[in-house]
Amino acid sequence: MLLQELLGIDEEIYLVEESYTAQRTPELTLQYLNRVRNFPGAGSIRLIRVREKGHTMGLLFFNPADEEVPVDFWSVFTGALASAPPKASFEALADSILASNPPEKEVELSSEIWRDAINEYYSLMLVSRNLCPGCSVKSESYKSVFSENRVKRVTEIFELLRKKGYYPEGRLLEVCCGNGMSTLALYRLGLNPLAVEINKCTVCQGLEQQVLNPQRTVIMDATAISKYFEPGSFDAVMGFMLGLVYEFNKGLWTGIMREAVAVAADEAVLLFSVSSKPEIEILADTLLKAGVEGEIVDNTDSEGTYDQWIFVGRKQKNMFPRK
Repeated sequence: MLLQELLGIDEEIYLVEESYTAQRTPELTLQYLNRVRNFPGAGSIRLIRVREKGHTMGLLFFNPADEEVPVDFWSVFTGALASAPPKASFEALADSILASNPPEKEVELSSEIWRDAINEYYSLMLVSRNLCPGCSVKSESYKSVFSENRVKRVTEIFELLRKKGYYPEGRLLEVCCGNGMSTLALYRLGLNPLAVEINKCTVCQGLEQQVLNPQRTVIMDATAISKYFEPGSFDAVMGFMLGLVYEFNKGLWTGIMREAVAVAADEAVLLFSVSSKPEIEILADTLLKAGVEGEIVDNTDSEGTYDQWIFVGRKQKNMFPRK
């Protein structure tokens, strides 16, 4: 596991928050650290500090084996993924604890690497079924789930985009990634997106088949991504074969489009594909009103199945969404 590798420890590790998204408002973390700060014997705790340029990103507390838990392990607490108020509270509590309990080790890391390590932790917990007690879903073979034709189709989209001057680069976000069939095409193109998907089972499938990168995959609702990422966080936001997009459920999909624009940087590429023209027209209308300048691309082929219609564009600078 990347966390153990980065921190130079062999023992098991556990994060108190139940998911990546729970780290945004880490209530259990703050409650526990408050108890540690007020515990009379806190000064004798074995402690590791993770920092970036003087700021504490994480604290690890050693827990020796006992009758209840027969193995040594480290509890990991972090405020690095939190929104501003809880992040400030985490750092204040960490400073208070460190003042009376100097760490036995300090590890300097970038916030990006630390986030990847936290992502991986939750991905591995999902695959091992620790996040889904009682799961009865059986693993399927790679060939029964993944299609090379589907991967090829996405690759061809990028060849088309390159000709139009819209090739995505930099910090990439893929929404509604499913089991990673389109993500696989991005990896093969040398891209490294953060892939988000709300369905645990499909993500688990992609992770089990080693298609999705556990360090770059997050269980997350795409209608709420601006709650977890700051404006301008990504240089491209994309989603492939979204839908089905109908009049009766278009509020869901237009909401995702607005969220995509909200976390995109100025001049970021926005790229989405669907199976029909009416669907892409709904998405395009929302994106254009949200300050994206772009176009609908007819990508139909004889099979008429995947990625038949595309919207691609760029978020304009200093644009106010049209009403």
